[in-house]
Amino acid sequence: MSYGSTIALKPVDLTLYDGVTGLFGPNGAGKSTLLRVLTGLLRPSAGAALLHGDEIRSSDESIRRRIGYLGHEAGLYPRLSVLENLELFSDLHGLARGRVSEIIEQLDMGEWRATRVAALSAGLKRRAAVARAVLHEPDVLLLDEPYANLDDDASERVSATVQTWRAPGRVAVIATHGAKRVKAFADAGIIIQRGNVISYRRRTPTGYEVAT
Repeated sequence: MSYGSTIALKPVDLTLYDGVTGLFGPNGAGKSTLLRVLTGLLRPSAGAALLHGDEIRSSDESIRRRIGYLGHEAGLYPRLSVLENLELFSDLHGLARGRVSEIIEQLDMGEWRATRVAALSAGLKRRAAVARAVLHEPDVLLLDEPYANLDDDASERVSATVQTWRAPGRVAVIATHGAKRVKAFADAGIIIQRGNVISYRRRTPTGYEVAT
C-alpha cells in the first residue's frame, strides 16, 4: 500500500483467526493503514482483503454490515446526544432498542446518554465511539487505539466490552500502544514496523507459536 512514493504498508499475507488479535507498533508503523484496508476504506495497491472468500469493499453493504470499525475519528454526529447517535445506528442495523441500553451500561455511559457528542471529553467520545463500533455485534471488529484518552477504569470497561462481544466465528483486531493491556486477553499478536509485519504469533496452551 503506497501513497505516491511513500510505502505505508508492504505486502502482507495474513490469515486472521477467531478471537482477538493485538496489532502493535510505533506511530507510523502502518497499523492504521492495515485496518483501513481490512475495512475496505482503502484499496490495496495489489492483492485484496478477503472475508470468508469475499473481497472486502466499502461499497458492498452486505460486507460492510458485518464489520465494526473505530478509526481515529469518532464517527459520531456531534450535534446529537450519545443516546440519539446509538439509536440512529441501531435503527440502521435493524436492532432492538434494548441493545442500545445494554451497550451504554457495559461502557458506563449512562450519566452522559443525553449529552451531545460535541460536549463530551476526548475520553468519553472514545467510549461512545467504541459503543458505536460494537453495537451491532459485528463478525469483524477493527479498533484503532480504542484506549486513547481513557483512564484505567474506562479502559477496563472497553476491554470487558470486547471480551463480551467475543464469540466463535468472530474476529477482532485492536491496534494500540497499550500492548500490555491487550495481551492480557488477546488470542494472537502482530508486530508491525515501517509497514512490514515482523511477527505474528498465536496463543497456545503452552505459550505463543508462530501463526501461519
